[in-house]
Amino acid sequence: MSSVPDDMSGGDNLGEINVTLMTLRKPTELKKIIDSVPKPLRTVPKNGLPLWYRLGLESKLPVPKMPVGKITFSRGRIGEDVRRVGLGNSNFRQTFDLTDPYCNNVSYDYVPMHDPHLACYFAQKAARKRMKQLGFCTTDGRAVCSLKDFNQYRKYLYNEFMDQIHQVMKVIDERCRDDLTMKRVEKDVSRRQDIFNRSERAREHLEKVARENAAEWAEKKRLAKEQELKIQMRMNYLQEYNERMRKERAKRAHEKETRIKQRVEAAAELELKRKITMVRQWRINEKNRLRRLRQEREARAKFLESEANRKWNARVQAQNGKIQEEALLLKIYTEDMNAGAQRRIKKSEQHAYNTDLQLQCIRLKNLKESRGGTAKAAKLVRKMGVEFEKSKRGTKGMSPEYAQEAAIEAMGTAMSTTGDNLMNLGQARIRMDMGVVLPSAPVKVLEEILQTVVMEFARRRTHALMRDVERSVREHAAIAFFKDYRPPSKKRGSKEPRWRALTEELAKHQRSQSDASIQFGKVTVIPPDSVTEQEMKSVYNRPPTPMPSMTKLAELTFTDKLDDLTDPVAIGQYLPERLKLLENVNAAAKLLSRSVAQIVEKRMDLVTGKVTLLFMRHPMEWGEAVEGLTCAVVNNGIYLSNPDVRHCTEFLAQRVLSSLQKQMKEEKKRLKAALEGGDSEIQDRDQKDFYVPDQVKKPN
Repeated sequence: MSSVPDDMSGGDNLGEINVTLMTLRKPTELKKIIDSVPKPLRTVPKNGLPLWYRLGLESKLPVPKMPVGKITFSRGRIGEDVRRVGLGNSNFRQTFDLTDPYCNNVSYDYVPMHDPHLACYFAQKAARKRMKQLGFCTTDGRAVCSLKDFNQYRKYLYNEFMDQIHQVMKVIDERCRDDLTMKRVEKDVSRRQDIFNRSERAREHLEKVARENAAEWAEKKRLAKEQELKIQMRMNYLQEYNERMRKERAKRAHEKETRIKQRVEAAAELELKRKITMVRQWRINEKNRLRRLRQEREARAKFLESEANRKWNARVQAQNGKIQEEALLLKIYTEDMNAGAQRRIKKSEQHAYNTDLQLQCIRLKNLKESRGGTAKAAKLVRKMGVEFEKSKRGTKGMSPEYAQEAAIEAMGTAMSTTGDNLMNLGQARIRMDMGVVLPSAPVKVLEEILQTVVMEFARRRTHALMRDVERSVREHAAIAFFKDYRPPSKKRGSKEPRWRALTEELAKHQRSQSDASIQFGKVTVIPPDSVTEQEMKSVYNRPPTPMPSMTKLAELTFTDKLDDLTDPVAIGQYLPERLKLLENVNAAAKLLSRSVAQIVEKRMDLVTGKVTLLFMRHPMEWGEAVEGLTCAVVNNGIYLSNPDVRHCTEFLAQRVLSSLQKQMKEEKKRLKAALEGGDSEIQDRDQKDFYVPDQVKKPN
């Protein structure tokens, strides 16, 4: 039976087990030495997580999400010197550590609760009760500290632990050096003993040879003495000759030395004169240099002062000009607003006059038909609605149906007595005027339209760039990912005709041009909710709507040429928004391409052909990603720390990785089916690097 659990029998789990085994640290000699030293105590708080006990002292304890009061961080009891108690080895003697004189690595702040001299004070019942209320200590007398202080204490214990390890390693090194010295001494003694034995054997051999050849050596010794006498006589003669030649050379050397001494004295006098002349000339040149440097400093100071004055005057003039220009523009804007207000007031007075005139006509007619029936009253209400729609035409929310409903409601809620038609008409007109929504300012409407157009333009550009980034990253990743599964096929036939490449290029250019402008869908005719009995006038007889078309406005603002935009230098108050949006879109494209490519490259395993998908805490849709990146482009927030950009990057990387994983599964299924079906080409391709004995052709 297999000892592997069911949930770990899969290929992915076996891969994770292999990775875990590969990442485990193998025991070494240094690890054995470290384990031989007792570790410091209190490195992990009580009720700590099991993983904390496996962390080294050089690692900080992370900030866990845990219930309140589950883990209490404490370095020791109150009044206990934790700098000495928690080391764990009583034989360890602390030494001075001068490697960190400014306490940058470990903090040695004074902690009153761990001062042994204050233990008596903290042992008092009132003080202990007050400290428990403030949360400075626990019920069993342990001092509470923060996670930061506990990590500092762990760092201190780590330094002391490493000092113990260094001392142990120092002892081991001394022991090894002593062993090595003893080995070298033993080796030298054995070498000297071998040399002595060889010399003794050689001496005994020479004595034996001397006894055997004593007569022959005596004759050779006599001849050698005669030769030595001859050589001695020759040496005496050479000694006398050399003494004579030495005296002659000494005499010639004394004469030569005298001549050289005279020349040196003459050269010294000349050198002294030359130095005196050089010093005088150097002093003259130094005075000239100092005078020239002083003149250059003065000239440079004057130049800098004049340049600073010039820049200051230019700045003052530019600011004055800007203030005047702003004042002039503000004046022109105020005059335009006042003129527009006057026109609106005049137009409203004209509408009021026309409405009053029509109401007067209705009143005169009602005087004639004051005794009419219900049909005439209904006809009168319809006529009043038509006149009211004429007077308020162009108002936001106004329509013939709304005018008829307002007239009927106003006549029904009139508070005059029955039969007084003139009073009813006056109250109805007042109620109808109060119920009409006045049109908003044209500037506000234009701002809303422009904002909508900007968002639509940015949204379409963002959609296009996300689509291109996803396609580009998927293509480049697929080339490396499917390299071993999709070998390049042999090219056969002639070169692809040029007209096909030109056709594809023209089609791509046409698609890019079609995506550059804002297009709208088909117009859908919506039937009216209610139908009036009276015949209405055609819309062609109405005056044109004052609001511009969104399509034309988008084409005028965002799809025109850059040369037609306003110059930001000549007109400082305006900014070419289209150019700014395109720059943000380009920056977003570069950032997304680089980030998505890096994530996809890290998540692909080219050896095993597996893909590790991202953990998406908040799953997204394509529309949400487009909307988030659009907001980042419009708000000038193109940086990787932006949540919208980061989520969009993870979303695109997840899509690319999912697509590669799906394609890899299909590719593996296809290869498996081809192998089972007996595809000889694939088998030859897979087994071309292996030796198969059954398929070797024997020579004839």
